[in-house]
Amino acid sequence: MASKSILKQERVIEAVRRDLEGETALDFVRQSGYAIASAGFTRLLNQLGGREHVHHRVQAGRSNLEILAECFPDADLSGLPIPEPVQEELFVDLTTGKGADWPPPGNGPLYDTVKLTLSLPSDVYEALRLAARAEHKSQNQLVVEILTTALSRMTPPLDDA
Repeated sequence: MASKSILKQERVIEAVRRDLEGETALDFVRQSGYAIASAGFTRLLNQLGGREHVHHRVQAGRSNLEILAECFPDADLSGLPIPEPVQEELFVDLTTGKGADWPPPGNGPLYDTVKLTLSLPSDVYEALRLAARAEHKSQNQLVVEILTTALSRMTPPLDDA
């Protein structure tokens, strides 16, 4: 089973892969369930050889597991999660090598509702909370109403053809 430090380092590699820096990189690692400060992030990155070293290996097409195996050849990496497939790979027919039809046949939407997570400044969140309370609606209902209204006002550009 991989140690917690190795699991954190995998998240650090993923942060470098996504070109995240500073607080954004720290938030990414924290969202994965690991407590980390900037000094700890820097220490883990230095153990991997530094940002440039990791970046070059990512550019060479190595996976996070391959990078960890190169940096720590004696480490037990058996507990690390298997890398998720790339988005394009999810829709490729392995027999033909061609992408599947998307969207799938049918006229309706795939789901009735979809969960959406937003990061809002605290003052915008507070304004949303107060507006929902004033209109006797849930915050979710108000956000859906605002987005529906805003998107209905948008018109696609007209072609002159």
